[in-house]
Amino acid sequence: MSPDLSPFDSLDFEGAAARLEGVIRHTPLVPVQLPPDCADERLCLRAKLENRQVCGAFKARGAWNNIAQLSPEERERGVVTCSSGNNGRALAWAAERAGVAATIVMPRDAYPNKIEACRELGARVVLSRDRLGADEDAAELAAQGLVFIHPYDRAGTVEGAGTVGLELLQDWPEVELVLVPVGGGGLVAGVSLCMKRALGAAVRVLGVEPVGAPSMQRGLAAGEVVSLPEIQTCIQGLCPTNSGALNIEICSQTLDDVWLVEDAPVLEAMAWWVAHGEVVEPAGAATLAVVREGMVPEEWLESRTAEDPLRVVVVVSGGNPAPEQLEQARSRA
Repeated sequence: MSPDLSPFDSLDFEGAAARLEGVIRHTPLVPVQLPPDCADERLCLRAKLENRQVCGAFKARGAWNNIAQLSPEERERGVVTCSSGNNGRALAWAAERAGVAATIVMPRDAYPNKIEACRELGARVVLSRDRLGADEDAAELAAQGLVFIHPYDRAGTVEGAGTVGLELLQDWPEVELVLVPVGGGGLVAGVSLCMKRALGAAVRVLGVEPVGAPSMQRGLAAGEVVSLPEIQTCIQGLCPTNSGALNIEICSQTLDDVWLVEDAPVLEAMAWWVAHGEVVEPAGAATLAVVREGMVPEEWLESRTAEDPLRVVVVVSGGNPAPEQLEQARSRA
């Protein structure tokens, strides 16, 4: 039985794409040739390079889509969000472009380069004790009058992220498997809904989460938001305390599975990207990590050949590593 996607009819990816036209980049979809020890000729692999996006991450899509839809009264009030990095930078960029005041609430352990990037774009940065504290402080500022732009659990954010799916459909409509990194779930919700609307069961969409922060997997199992009691991963960007309610609702109908990956293979995949000329942060390397680890099930490949391979896309979500991470990746490469 096909899933019922009608509850999400109000999410308009084409409308978001129109708002984003001329503002963000249509990022490249490039072939990936893995080394013999982890390659499989029955698999044709391409990467969607959102690390080359404006602000270095897919977050620019949702940020501009949200800012572009503010009313004059909301623009006057200014906006606030909570972020460990890429979302904050993207909203600061979008707000500056639109002439809107922005406040970014960040945990104190956010990468220093990401904190500074928000400030350089004219945003006020508020540092909180941790991720939960950032959520609470942002909510308090919203209660005082700022417009809260949720980093992932908001229709405009999901719509913007879903334009990644529209570009995939344009560039490779024959795709059969799309792997998407999962933090709060805005990207995977948008991409999976967009792809399933167009291709239905002809495409599988899977989320990839760190073993130490499985908020989407647990949320889907429970059918509701599950707050993780602790985070046990170093992959910033993929470790909020929970996945969003809207995103869990969408993914319960559109997502084929969630795969969990350890931190070490993610950092190794990041080093592989860096060695091949791409600046990719750990969160952006998670999808390639599961392919390199051989996690694509054999039953999905057993009837495929080099002439008729499984067509797979890995979404590379961002390219803003901390300088020390980039140096470590270069030393491992």
